Amino acid sequence: MPEHPNVLAVRRGYDAFNKGDTETLIQLFDADVVWHVPGRSSIAGDYDGREATMAYFGRLDELTDGSYHAELQVAVGDEEHVISIDRSTATSGESRYDENELVVFRFRDGRVVEAWQAMMNPYAHDEFFS
Repeated sequence: MPEHPNVLAVRRGYDAFNKGDTETLIQLFDADVVWHVPGRSSIAGDYDGREATMAYFGRLDELTDGSYHAELQVAVGDEEHVISIDRSTATSGESRYDENELVVFRFRDGRVVEAWQAMMNPYAHDEFFS
């Protein structure tokens, strides 16, 4: 059975993110996208709009000297939602981040309008990004 187009879009998004292909990411996100990052770290919060979401991705890159990588493991979904599980890794100085993360993407008209990130070890995420 072929994958849903929204699942394929998420796969393209992960690939673009890891390659630093901002043009592809911009096309995937609605102008009013909201990206939610849980926790108490320096990057936790809600990012309202495409520009703020892209700035969040840029901040991940800055804080990790370009080492942040999200390797997609699983993506399943339908017309409205795609759920992904990835293995996210990064380094910063002597610190290393290596955790599973889950992202729930909400779609409208083939574009991501909202995303909720969930870390499987939120304490490790908060510590690394604090």
